[in-house]
Amino acid sequence: MWPTCKRERIHLILGSTILASVVVAGVILTFTGHMQQFYKTLLDIFQSRDHLRLYLESWGVWAPLAFIVLQSLQVVMAPIPGELTGIVGGFVFGTWSSVLYSSVGLTVGSVVAFCAARIVGLPLVKLVVCGETLDKFHFLTERRGIIGSLIFFIIPGFPKDILCYLLGLSPMGFITFAVVCGLGRIPGTAMLSWSGAAIYDKDWRLLIILSIVSAVCIGLFYFKGEKASLWLKSKCGPKLTTDA
Repeated sequence: MWPTCKRERIHLILGSTILASVVVAGVILTFTGHMQQFYKTLLDIFQSRDHLRLYLESWGVWAPLAFIVLQSLQVVMAPIPGELTGIVGGFVFGTWSSVLYSSVGLTVGSVVAFCAARIVGLPLVKLVVCGETLDKFHFLTERRGIIGSLIFFIIPGFPKDILCYLLGLSPMGFITFAVVCGLGRIPGTAMLSWSGAAIYDKDWRLLIILSIVSAVCIGLFYFKGEKASLWLKSKCGPKLTTDA
């Protein structure tokens, strides 16, 4: 069935355009012989974890910058899951470097999303956030809720990218948001980076432990999320109109 609402039509057109572009590019590269060379290059790079890390390290300062930009874009545009990029960062750069680069990129992207929602307003947020989610967490747009917002950023599995857009409609100040976002994302970022580093080091025992901890946290949020949301809603503080 042809989509009826404007947002669905836009998504369909964009998706069709991207798919068509990829297909056309693939056909052209295949007929010109470049596709075979592309596959060979990929195989050379990904044939071992050491080759992949050495390849990216050969970029010098551009590798961290590219990763920071990627982390920023995945917040604003959400083309790929943030969990994947976090694990890749730990695999390539190691735990603590990945935490640093990811924190910078995620905070920058979050601030961009926050400012975009603050400037454009509800019409932009409605393009990013589905109506059900917007209704459920609309209280975040009415209150400053610093502690509640910080807890939402810390909770594993909570859609933090959507949270950035929602808080852009709230009375929360720019600096306050940047601090809350930066601090709140650190636990999850560290967990993902640690997991990626464990994969590189083939420390499967550590990876299993981290995976179990993450699964338990996500499971608790999934089954107790409704009660947690109601509790946080009651703890977000009084309605405010300004913020220092």
